[in-house]
Amino acid sequence: MSPLLHVKWFVDPARYPARLDAEALARTALALGVAAAAVAAAAVLDRLWQRYRRPVAVTLPVAAVERLFAWLPLILGAHLAVQLFAPNLLMPRTFWAGVLALGEIVVALSLVYGALTRLAALAIGGLFVAGLVVFGPLDLLDHLHLLGIAFFLFVFGRGPYSLDAVFGLPRPPLERLVLWSVPVLRVLTGAAIAWTGCTEKLWNLPLAEAFLRAHPFNFMPALGFPGVSDRDFAVAAGVVEVTVGVLLASGLLTRLVILVAWLPFNLTLPFLGWGELAGHLPIYGVMAVLLSLGSGRAVRAVLRELVRAAA
Repeated sequence: MSPLLHVKWFVDPARYPARLDAEALARTALALGVAAAAVAAAAVLDRLWQRYRRPVAVTLPVAAVERLFAWLPLILGAHLAVQLFAPNLLMPRTFWAGVLALGEIVVALSLVYGALTRLAALAIGGLFVAGLVVFGPLDLLDHLHLLGIAFFLFVFGRGPYSLDAVFGLPRPPLERLVLWSVPVLRVLTGAAIAWTGCTEKLWNLPLAEAFLRAHPFNFMPALGFPGVSDRDFAVAAGVVEVTVGVLLASGLLTRLVILVAWLPFNLTLPFLGWGELAGHLPIYGVMAVLLSLGSGRAVRAVLRELVRAAA
């Protein structure tokens, strides 16, 4: 099983409510301990890398920066729109749930066409708050990365490849928020990944085991480890997921973390089909942005250059 997988998309979570008991808290403490050790190791490696690497310029020509930020909002907006068209949270059949679903469709169309993008970004925040009421925080916090994407789009708009540009609506990036755009995107995405590892695995092993019975992705016995049960595998997957999320939120070795996580993130796609792909598309968009920009001094320099270009 991929550590970066939404089990609730394939197993009815209503049959397996999460239980935050003493054992779940112990598993969470284990995951946080492993994550803390990984962050400490990443900090040491990052410091060594900064000390011994050859100095390189961290600024880009203005034209290159403008081209980069012409494409990144388009990538994020399109990837997020697909998930809004294919939501993984089942709506109750009520009037207000229908209104909420209609709001998702309107926002998705706005992001596809790039029309009134900043209003659509604010609407995503409103839909998220409404979803907290309808579904509760346990399910909605899995989607914190959507708020990170909304914040990024609010700061930058959809760029020149949009209906906003056709009608002259886009304004320059919001200068006071530009330097926050990438950190907010990165931290909220990392938090969403780590939260999913807790709610779908560490706090709910029966849910993960039910998924593994239906989809036997526990490959450890095939590698010569017959003693690794589905329960053990689910715990290990949850620990990995929390660790990846915390590392991503830390901003240390961001590109390396994404590249290492790419394989387990995609292992299940050939077996679980388009639903898995549609659900992961916003994460793919975030990966594209963070791989393009990185983190630390380099990304701050690029963002400052963008502010100067806009001015």
